[in-house]
Amino acid sequence: MNIFSVELKNQPGELAHFGEVLGQRGVNMELAGVTTGEHGTILFNASDEAAARTALEGAGIEFTERPALQVKCLDQAGEAGRIGRALANANVNIEGLLSVSICQGEVVFAVTVDKLEEARTALGEQVVG
Repeated sequence: MNIFSVELKNQPGELAHFGEVLGQRGVNMELAGVTTGEHGTILFNASDEAAARTALEGAGIEFTERPALQVKCLDQAGEAGRIGRALANANVNIEGLLSVSICQGEVVFAVTVDKLEEARTALGEQVVG
């Protein structure tokens, strides 16, 4: 699984254009998160990664693409801190985080990091998929 990151201007129509570019190529954003500020940053997983790349490149939309780990934990207080601490102790920086599912007391999320293998080791059996 790869997570794409696109920075958009904080102005009307930017998200519309972005969504239209992907939609015209039949790309569905399966997971998406948005941050705001002077620019909006969209993190998303695409139903068709190759088509997403082609669509974004064709429209001149700059993006980054990073491999993500899927991590499972309990749906309870303190889990984010515990996982964040495990990664921090391994000197791994979290660069992006998207919720994948919440079901029957468990949460699965996708996380992009600066040191993929170190994160995989630090999180052990919590890494799924």
